[in-house]
Amino acid sequence: MLRIILFNIFYLGSSGFALVRGGVPERLAAVILVADFQLSHWVIKPLALRYSGVEGTMLAVDLAAFVALYAMSLFSTRYWPMWMAVFQGCAVAGHVNGLRADVIPFAYGNYVAVWSYLLLAILIAGTMRHCRRKRRYGRDPSWRWELPDTYRDGGPADAADISASPTSIFGHEEKPVTGEQG
Repeated sequence: MLRIILFNIFYLGSSGFALVRGGVPERLAAVILVADFQLSHWVIKPLALRYSGVEGTMLAVDLAAFVALYAMSLFSTRYWPMWMAVFQGCAVAGHVNGLRADVIPFAYGNYVAVWSYLLLAILIAGTMRHCRRKRRYGRDPSWRWELPDTYRDGGPADAADISASPTSIFGHEEKPVTGEQG
């Protein structure tokens, strides 16, 4: 019971942190994880039957979360969504253990659940890195199409000014607003 309470504190804290302080990918990942964890609680079998065979509905929920995280990793400018997709894929692969006739329910359940802690830790680290980049550059592009063309085309990162205003990324150069009107 203590493990469940500690996980829920970690889960609510990390998701809340990402929702409040994160950029769009961090918030999207938090929503995906909240949906994954909540749906998993709703579809899990009763305690007597839990993890005695393949948890088909839980497999479907975990697979949907994997697909969502994988899709996000393809378009995000961050590296951590790729790692989240990999760890969620490990949780999905863990459901293969349920196909074995001699599966130990405790081992199967723990194998599927342990990846959740890593997902939340990555979400916290990703949100902290977003906050650091936002402080350093003034903005943090979330998606690949928001990056300057020079950066997307393989140019050096130094040549790409990610601190530029979002309008300059799309080719509309605007002068910065200064105190002088003239």
